Amino acid sequence: MTESDILAWHDFFDTVAQVGATLAGLIFVGLTISLPHILKADGYLSRAFAALFVQFELLIIAIAAIIPGQPRNLLGLEFIATALALFAAIMLFARQFPEDGNSSFMGARIWRWGRLFVTSVATLSPAVAGVLLIAGYKFAMYFVVPAILASGYLSIAYAWVFTVEIPRRQDRH
Repeated sequence: MTESDILAWHDFFDTVAQVGATLAGLIFVGLTISLPHILKADGYLSRAFAALFVQFELLIIAIAAIIPGQPRNLLGLEFIATALALFAAIMLFARQFPEDGNSSFMGARIWRWGRLFVTSVATLSPAVAGVLLIAGYKFAMYFVVPAILASGYLSIAYAWVFTVEIPRRQDRH
């Protein structure tokens, strides 16, 4: 993969950075609306952290990808380091703030496994892209796309949970 191959992705990553920042803002709005309820439930805190940090990951990756003249190997290392660091941070936060009885909306085991899978795709796909970039594969950047799709899904789903479902369910009790 050459510098011009990476440069061909410039507009794509520029858009990703903008969308990531917008979705992070949407999540903050949802968190603000439901903050008293979210603070009572460790599992919701963990989900909020994951939703924000997958968008943060996309922002870092997108900014790294549009740095002009950056060597392919350095970009690959940035993708790997970012992906692994944020995956570790999300998993550590989830251990500190596990699902509990107060975070019951979509808290069943099958939903937790589903969220883990989507979060893993969102965070670790760029690491795969980084390894393939370093190895010189032309198709390496395409492995960032699943991360973008999974991050978008997580962020929109969590924004819905925070702004609509949590308040709605709390009002019933």
